[in-house]
Amino acid sequence: MATLTVFDDWLSGVDSADYNDIYCLYNAVNTVDTHNPKEEWGAFNCTVKVTPARNMYFVKCSYFDDYLLLASDKARSAFLKHLEGKYASGMDMEVWYTIQSEKDKDD
Repeated sequence: MATLTVFDDWLSGVDSADYNDIYCLYNAVNTVDTHNPKEEWGAFNCTVKVTPARNMYFVKCSYFDDYLLLASDKARSAFLKHLEGKYASGMDMEVWYTIQSEKDKDD
């Protein structure tokens, strides 16, 4: 089990072909906060550790062992933007998820 900080290194273990997984990952990281220090969405959970200097976020996927460490609020925001850019073509994640869901209904 390793703790990674490079987004794409950790994301290589995520089933990126499943838009539900990407959406769950995004929401686990996006909705966790100091009042709700552990958030679970589907196969993903995110835990925030509050320190005097900063908040640190630990992201875990149930189907592989490595953690992703987002070492600050700035890193967390960058990761969320990275997910939108990489998987949602820069769209808002909610809009992208709705489009993907509608495509599934058409099939």
